[in-house]
Amino acid sequence: MKAAGRFGAQTPSGAFSHMQQSNMPHRTSQHQASNSSSLPPPTFNHAFSQGNNNPFAPTGNVNGLAGGIGAGNFGNGGTGLASREAVEGFNYGAHLQQQQSQNKAQMRRAKGGSKGHQEMRIRDVWASNLKEEMDLLEQLVDRYPYISMDTEFPGIVARPMGRFTTKADYHYQCLRCNVDLLKVIQLGISLFDGEGNSPPANLAEIPGMATYSNNLKPCPTTWQFNFQFSLEEDMYNDGSITFLQEAGIDLKRFETDGIDPEKLGSRLITSGLAHFDDVRWISFHSGYDFAYVVKLMNRNELPEDETEYRRLMKIYFPSIYDIKYMIQHAQRNQTVNDQPLTAAAANHLSNLSSKGGLQHLADELHVRRVGNAHSAGSDALLTGKVFWEVKDKIFGGTIDDSKYLGQVWGLNVAGAAAGSSGTGPTADGPSGTPNLNGATIYNNPPTQQPAPSTPGPSHAGPVSTPSQQNQSNRDGSGNGGGGIGSWTPGGGGGVFGSFRGANRS
Repeated sequence: MKAAGRFGAQTPSGAFSHMQQSNMPHRTSQHQASNSSSLPPPTFNHAFSQGNNNPFAPTGNVNGLAGGIGAGNFGNGGTGLASREAVEGFNYGAHLQQQQSQNKAQMRRAKGGSKGHQEMRIRDVWASNLKEEMDLLEQLVDRYPYISMDTEFPGIVARPMGRFTTKADYHYQCLRCNVDLLKVIQLGISLFDGEGNSPPANLAEIPGMATYSNNLKPCPTTWQFNFQFSLEEDMYNDGSITFLQEAGIDLKRFETDGIDPEKLGSRLITSGLAHFDDVRWISFHSGYDFAYVVKLMNRNELPEDETEYRRLMKIYFPSIYDIKYMIQHAQRNQTVNDQPLTAAAANHLSNLSSKGGLQHLADELHVRRVGNAHSAGSDALLTGKVFWEVKDKIFGGTIDDSKYLGQVWGLNVAGAAAGSSGTGPTADGPSGTPNLNGATIYNNPPTQQPAPSTPGPSHAGPVSTPSQQNQSNRDGSGNGGGGIGSWTPGGGGGVFGSFRGANRS
């Protein structure tokens, strides 16, 4: 078909002259925007409503469609796909598709957005944007005073030598010597309000946040602070670093763009995130996590005496929930808040009887992870989301702060609260070992001895330094970052494992 037969004119300027003027686009005077709400819905009918030939109509019956697609008036007396019934079917299908799309969008908003959108709300913080993000956090913490946290650190490189009065004393001295020797790699924190809601993506929805409402990026739910760390200069456990690199952490950028730990420590002290009773920190097996943050804020080595360390903990973090402690307490006593477990809570805990990890707990409670496992931001966000599910599904919506607040699993066994000075009656009972690579991978307990793989004395006397052969990785594999290595240099402050440090010769 020639162009003239299709458009009814020999020149391009007359190509659409056969169509009614009302159907042609026109300019609005003085560049005023037209009101799209006054336009009719799109339809197939008007383009051929005046009896014009449909340029798409074949000359004969194609594949059994009488009259082709466009015989006669499209949708008004046509047959086949041009019939009224077919056109109405097309319109109805389009309506259903639009409705389904709206429903999916609504579900994504209810869950915090699509997975990709939620990952955008885990904000990486480097030296270049530290001030900007801390300013934002300080503005949000009054409205979102529940802070879940996690750290990543370069493993365990030393065990204390000597004799210890209790197992708890050994645990603290092990924590102290490793935190003093090593640097934290990442700190992740997530914010929630008292109902478990994260900050909205649009800061304009929060009263008083107009200063930040013009940001093009969505408001974070989680901040992942990345610290200065050098594989050439800093000490680390080789297996732990390999594990973190395999989890996706690019340590080369940490060396060039990482945050000076002292700068973040100074900001934390004055930020409103610490020191206040009404700011609740949420954690999972967090003895080492809080030790590294105390070191950041105190800008000094940890105290030799655990009583002094607990005093610092009480000053900086007066209100701590440790989910690991809460779950272990409920499993051991078969009660929550001094009340018997509900059938549903008992079933959850039964399913977790041999699984002590954060991811196992998340899977049991159907909490979806956002981001990469074993990165501080993703783990912090998962910790917070799991906490609210534990509170609802296991604790019946209420947590007795007098029983659970201030307890830190992995600091002094499952024992005394962070603000107390004693070791508690459970000092020689089972406890959590250090989180060997800063990631929550407490999946498989050691097969030959009860967790943790720290000394288990058969007498009430002092605890001796553990033998090399009795150490195993926290995941039960018996290899990797946590065990004592094949050589133990004499002197110094501890028994050392397989680690790498700077070549200072």
